[in-house]
Amino acid sequence: MDIVFDILLWVHIIAFVVGGANSVVMPIIGAKMVTATPDTRGTLTSIADQLSMFGKGAMVILLITGPLMLWLQFGWVVPNFWFWVKMALIVVMLVTISLSEINGKKARQGDMEAGRKAGQFGRITALAFLGVLLSAVLAF
Repeated sequence: MDIVFDILLWVHIIAFVVGGANSVVMPIIGAKMVTATPDTRGTLTSIADQLSMFGKGAMVILLITGPLMLWLQFGWVVPNFWFWVKMALIVVMLVTISLSEINGKKARQGDMEAGRKAGQFGRITALAFLGVLLSAVLAF
């Protein structure tokens, strides 16, 4: 079973990298979208849509591989307090990503306030992402 866990961990790390890159790049794109020309906004929207698809896929993979690894490595026994910190920060990320999706639709239409909020959601998501990484290191 060690090889199964190792493969799951590898897939989990790749998904984490994809999601992390997304949490850095998307707020930049969202902030630029509101002041962009219509042609540039179309290009940025296309890029954002592709990144969003990869980010959502990464999150699904993380939500599948994480519990599987917890089961295989720890038999569902939570290793320590830091595991719960990690879970709480994942919830924060899911909420801010969902709010970013809603906000992104407004930014695509040129809503200046949505562009400002994109940066805020992005900073919260990025901080939560860093916290997830730190708490994962401390938990495992």
